[in-house]
Amino acid sequence: MSPLTVAVAAVGALSLLNLVFALGIVRRLREHSEQLANAARPVAGAPGRAVAPVGTPVGTFRTGSTGSTGSTGTADDALGHEDLADGTLVAFFSPTCKPCRDKLPGFVARFADRPQERDRVLAVVVGEAEACAPMLASLAAAVPAVQEDQDGPVSTAFAVRAFPTCARVGRTADGRLVVTEADVWPQAAVATAL
Repeated sequence: MSPLTVAVAAVGALSLLNLVFALGIVRRLREHSEQLANAARPVAGAPGRAVAPVGTPVGTFRTGSTGSTGSTGTADDALGHEDLADGTLVAFFSPTCKPCRDKLPGFVARFADRPQERDRVLAVVVGEAEACAPMLASLAAAVPAVQEDQDGPVSTAFAVRAFPTCARVGRTADGRLVVTEADVWPQAAVATAL
């Protein structure tokens, strides 16, 4: 075999290897783009906002019983808008939404490691009770969590139009509850979803 043949064969092999690596990189970039799009995109197809914008007063509501730290809750655990303190994060999930399922482990881990923050979090799982049960059980291990049907009282009070979404609330000088941050997730929840 002549040196020229060997050189041509080596260049051909390197070119083929380069092509395989390039196709692998393109595939990985496509997967990352899809993950980023799913993490940022509201599922219900709502153009614009997924939750009430900053400054919007939160409507009145009363939840069903909440569960926390592994319990399913009792009727006495029900919360109303008057029970939410300054800085409370209210997060909305749906069992039919893939980004919700992706974001859930990070969200649970974030608050499981910080039990001192549990009193300032409320998770709401929206959908049929049976479908919501696994997601609700995961959340209830870390934070107060409640299930409600589509257009339930908490979702309506926060004008939720897509999932997952969240809002942080605060009190004005006259005691009204307003949205202070919209769709801003705790860092650990975002990092796990990506």
